[in-house]
Amino acid sequence: MKSYHTKVIIKIMLIWYLLLVSAGFLSTSTVAYYSDQKQAHGSLTIGTWKSEESEQQKEETEKEIERAKENGEEQEIQSESGEHTNE
Repeated sequence: MKSYHTKVIIKIMLIWYLLLVSAGFLSTSTVAYYSDQKQAHGSLTIGTWKSEESEQQKEETEKEIERAKENGEEQEIQSESGEHTNE
């Protein structure tokens, strides 16, 4: 009889352990994630900021254009390189 009680106690303890482990697995969050991403190429300008240097350069360029018009000369001003060429 003693071995029968021991077997029953061991089975109850095993069932209790399995219930605790199962509850732990079922109640924890998963570490899996799904990510659907595509690579984008290009650029997007959100805003522009004006600096004092660019304002001064713009004013100088406008003054040179006015002088060229007053003198009757045709000039092409390349804004990116800042070079002046006569045509």
